Amino acid sequence: MILGQICADTGRKLLDAVLPPLCLGCSEIVATPGALCAICWPGFSFIAPPYCACCGTPFAEDLGEDVLCGACLAHPTQFRRARAALVYDAHSRRLVLPFKHGDRTDLARACGDWMARAGAELLAEADLVAPVPLHWRRLFMRRYNQAVLLARSLARRAPGKLAPDLLRRHRWTGRKGAATYGRHSISIRAGHRLSKENLSC
Repeated sequence: MILGQICADTGRKLLDAVLPPLCLGCSEIVATPGALCAICWPGFSFIAPPYCACCGTPFAEDLGEDVLCGACLAHPTQFRRARAALVYDAHSRRLVLPFKHGDRTDLARACGDWMARAGAELLAEADLVAPVPLHWRRLFMRRYNQAVLLARSLARRAPGKLAPDLLRRHRWTGRKGAATYGRHSISIRAGHRLSKENLSC
């Protein structure tokens, strides 16, 4: 076991010497793979408490436990809890869009680790980690499903919980673009089903 760790560390150092790890935000050389440099790090808004007990929207000040945001109070959600690692802004878009549309699959591990930390409680309580599938047409165009890559990264923190084929995309629903939350939710419900292998009697 010790020998294996030594070999792994040596291999990592040799690889870093040939292909040094680069900052995910600006491609400057950093100490470890999947990291942000000291200049980029402050620009990313990682979400931490206090936040809405349901959707995870960050609060400016601590309002106490189990407090809901105005949106969740006005329109109760159909999920119990949701968490996000980063605020979606100009900085995080520099990672999200290349990962989703630009073949930057190397971002999956770091993003998955951030998600696992942000949703540690949810991940610990979850029965399964099930990615949302792509329709075969979208998968053909994109060549990979970023949700599967993230689920695999998350599942490293939750062994035995990954269920990559739980859902099946049976209907093409077109591009979401700037669709509203309501329309997007309806589209997701209409387009997905449990795969035949997972249907119970």
